[in-house]
Amino acid sequence: MKTTLVILLISVVVTSSSFAVPCLQLYIPGGEYDEATQTWLTMESDFELWVVAAGLNHGTIYDIHLVASLIGQTPTDGALTITPEGGAGVTYNAADYAYGTPPTSDPMPGHGVFPADYVEMLVTNQTTSGPFVNVQDYVPGGDGGTNLYGQIFKFNIHQTYGEGVHFDAYGFYDSPDGRRIFAPFSHDAETAIPEPATVVLLGVGLAAAGLVRRRMKK
Repeated sequence: MKTTLVILLISVVVTSSSFAVPCLQLYIPGGEYDEATQTWLTMESDFELWVVAAGLNHGTIYDIHLVASLIGQTPTDGALTITPEGGAGVTYNAADYAYGTPPTSDPMPGHGVFPADYVEMLVTNQTTSGPFVNVQDYVPGGDGGTNLYGQIFKFNIHQTYGEGVHFDAYGFYDSPDGRRIFAPFSHDAETAIPEPATVVLLGVGLAAAGLVRRRMKK
């Protein structure tokens, strides 16, 4: 079964030893975490996605974007809708996708995805307006550390692509010497959506199991 890849999580590296929370993460509430691959998993085509900015007492994160990239397929009208919490949803058509590696100013590593057809949405210009909350390292048992000051940006995702949609978040922060630094990668996640043939095989298997149970009762 092919899987729909969703979400490479990105983290800003902070040198403070007291700071254990990645500065920029993605998280799927209700998803399952694969410890071996550091991957969030969900079987849903409609799910909630969080972009988590942490450690804001250490400084502002600028120009945070959410990127949706297609894996092994062609852009299709209406197959992806991203809705920010409290905002209007954006449904993307084929003409909305660009091909390449975002962002154009400082391209991300390919990490097995890029170049690809992708769309991107601005999450926030800078993390200074709040509301600010306590956040954590969004892995099971993750250490919240001592600096939990952050923001959570929530999105509802609806997608009907069958082979692969990959999400990234990226942003920039200012280094102590005043340089604008691109946020490097952290852990990732994906959603696995069964293809129609897989669903049919699953149904056949369940029906056969039911028939065997009935015969055993007789």
